[in-house]
Amino acid sequence: MHKVVIHEADRNVFQSIWTTVWKEEGYEIEPSAHTLVQVLVFNEANVPVGTFELKPYHFNGSPLNEIAPFREQAEITADPCSVAEVDKVALLREYRGQNVSRLLSSIVHYSRQYNIVHCACLMEPVFARALRISFHVPMRQVGKKTYYKGDDVVPTLIHVGDIWHDPESYPWYISMSCQPG
Repeated sequence: MHKVVIHEADRNVFQSIWTTVWKEEGYEIEPSAHTLVQVLVFNEANVPVGTFELKPYHFNGSPLNEIAPFREQAEITADPCSVAEVDKVALLREYRGQNVSRLLSSIVHYSRQYNIVHCACLMEPVFARALRISFHVPMRQVGKKTYYKGDDVVPTLIHVGDIWHDPESYPWYISMSCQPG
């Protein structure tokens, strides 16, 4: 399950989860000014365990372009409006293993809702490897592993459109319902 952050109480939970996880990992806490959507992810017991946000990708103004050549990628140059940045991806430590598929499925769900075909992001290398090897997430590294704001990151394009066009090919994908706002 997932829920769009609308109300102040949800915003506080969202803030608490991602900042807790990012502080544990040693990342720099950096709030976002403009987002398409912020989402809380819930476990099977209806406990909020994770977060992510989708932000507009700006072909000429995205800070990601300073870290890696995102704007030079064919997928992005072909249709920059079908690209979003995915940020604030976090799962509380005690809920990580069993809820990664819920988090990924929620990202796919909202990408489809916003007609996002590619998500640009900076991924922690171990998480990127797990998504590639264990979950077979269609993604491509677009730059060298680099140190950025507290940790090494791998500049990556996740081809979420491949997933939402053919969800049966991804056994981890869960068709999820939203909680009422």
